[in-house]
Amino acid sequence: MSNEGISIEELTKKRTPSELLSWVKWKMDQIGSTDEGERALRLHEGLAKQLLEEVYPLAIFGWRKFGNTDQILMQPIIGNQSYDAVVTDLRSKPASESYVEITQSHEGENDYLRRLVLQWQGFTFGHSPVIKKGTKKTRLQVSIPPKAVRLDEVARDELKRIFDAARRKAAKYYPINTSLIIVFDDDLFFRRIVDDAYLDTFVKESILKLDLRFSILYLIGWQSVFREFSLGKRT
Repeated sequence: MSNEGISIEELTKKRTPSELLSWVKWKMDQIGSTDEGERALRLHEGLAKQLLEEVYPLAIFGWRKFGNTDQILMQPIIGNQSYDAVVTDLRSKPASESYVEITQSHEGENDYLRRLVLQWQGFTFGHSPVIKKGTKKTRLQVSIPPKAVRLDEVARDELKRIFDAARRKAAKYYPINTSLIIVFDDDLFFRRIVDDAYLDTFVKESILKLDLRFSILYLIGWQSVFREFSLGKRT
């Protein structure tokens, strides 16, 4: 099937939070059932990139923010516009719309290289250093040897990536009533060091000092973290 069965039409369909999360999980299972699809997911190829980097985070946000309701509709928007989704709130009369911009904390090229090693070997080390030699043209070689890491270093590095993700969105204009979602890796290492109070203090002392032109900032962990901060701008 073309691109493992993903289409723009189904990616951008309006769904309730529970419908969107259920569909995303089903779609990832469907795609990952073949070798080609598994590669597309791991390497974020084709529309699997939008599915994993935009639609899945939106689904997690919607479920944690709104829960099981049919009064919220969420529509991913694929393209070069200045937001990634439209949220329609049917609880108000008339219904209201808001916008969502989604970004992720990541290691840059190393994030892709870790996923590449996972594709090659079937496993990888999430916090060990990435060693790269060569290029795609000269035969790329990547290794990630096991290495013990301190929990506080893992937490520090992830907090820095969260800050960098926010800084990339600073001083840019977005439509009125746009929220920013930053998705990050809240694995067990991170959560052993950073609790909600620690994270809130970090945000208030660093991220909220940036020129973020959004109404609300959300920090969404892949596992469980959900934090919301009112920015009081562009509402």
